[in-house]
Amino acid sequence: MMNSEVTKFLVSFNGQIEHIKFPAGVFDNQLYIQYDIVWGPDWDPISGLCSGTSQLATSGRDPEKVIFNLPLDTVFGSTNVYGWPQLIVTVRAKSFFMGDTLRGYAVFLLPPITGSHELKSSLIRPRSATVLGEWLSWLTGRHPELADPKMLANGKDNYLLRTESYGSVTLKMSMLSKDLRKLGYDNQPPTWKNNVA
Repeated sequence: MMNSEVTKFLVSFNGQIEHIKFPAGVFDNQLYIQYDIVWGPDWDPISGLCSGTSQLATSGRDPEKVIFNLPLDTVFGSTNVYGWPQLIVTVRAKSFFMGDTLRGYAVFLLPPITGSHELKSSLIRPRSATVLGEWLSWLTGRHPELADPKMLANGKDNYLLRTESYGSVTLKMSMLSKDLRKLGYDNQPPTWKNNVA
């Protein structure tokens, strides 16, 4: 096949949502995560899961860290880079007294550069719009939730959203591509030249 005949490229993402870190620790809750991959109009999922839910997990020796190692493996095809896939992570807690509650959301742009990457994203949670709502959130331990967390992938829809940062999510991901260079995109990692006199 000649280069001029290539009209579509393939991108493969393979990795895991490794762990969540909370600065104040997790002592009595079991946590689980849900994820959704969001992509633009010209992208098509070819294989793999684009959404899922993890097992329940608790902190171990480190009370600030909850390890999940939730695997992600998906392949996309597209004709252009607009709408590059993003990963939306929702962290939820189960407890005997409060039931199922939101701990926060994290957003990742899946790596656009070939190779292995370790990414970290802040965990955010929405804040109430009123003082009464803030007080009720503190009293009950329940925070406002988004009707559709996928809206976080589109910046123009959430500019009025009040949030607070609360912890972080770590993602390890490898990216491979096919035919991106043939279509004029350079996604190779930079090469550093060591200029030693």
